[in-house]
Amino acid sequence: MMVAAPQCPVHVVGKRIVNAASRTVYTDPGYQAVAHEIRCSGRTVWVMFHGGAASSQEAYVLVRSADDGLTWKLVASEPYFGVKAPHEFDSYSGPWTIAGADSAYFVGSCPACGRWTVSLWVTHDGGRTFRRYAVPALTGYGATLESVRVTGTAVTIVARRRSATVHA
Repeated sequence: MMVAAPQCPVHVVGKRIVNAASRTVYTDPGYQAVAHEIRCSGRTVWVMFHGGAASSQEAYVLVRSADDGLTWKLVASEPYFGVKAPHEFDSYSGPWTIAGADSAYFVGSCPACGRWTVSLWVTHDGGRTFRRYAVPALTGYGATLESVRVTGTAVTIVARRRSATVHA
C-alpha cells in the first residue's frame, strides 16, 4: 500500500510562492531561482530556493510558514549572494527532510573547507535554532550527496558510494 505525500497548500512558480487562489504569498529575495524544493507537514510548509553557484558558494534561500502559507519567515541563506538570514548551512545546501511541523534536517557542504566537508544541521523548533553536527565520514563526498533519512534519533546521509549515520 502506497501512502500519498501530504498536499501542500501552496506551490512555487519561478521565484514566487503562490497559494491556491493564484496569489503570490512570498517572493524569493535572491537574484534568481533556478530550482526549488518544497516540503509540507500539516499546516507547516518549508521551501528551499536554489539560485545557482559561483566562487565555491551556492545561492540558496530557505523559508518556512507555520500557517498554511499565510505568513513566511526567512530561515537560512548563503549570505555571499546578498540575502541575510538568521542561519546558513555551509556554502552549499544539500539534501534535506522534515519530520513533523517543527523538526527539519539539512545537510550542508563546503568545498573550500579542506577536502569538501559535510555537516548536518538540525532544528526541533521550526528553524529558530539549529544544532550543527560535523560528518567527518563524508569528507570529500560533498559533491555526491543524495539523500537524508531520519529514523528516531538516527539520521542517515547518503552520498554516492558512501553513507554516514549521525545521532541527533
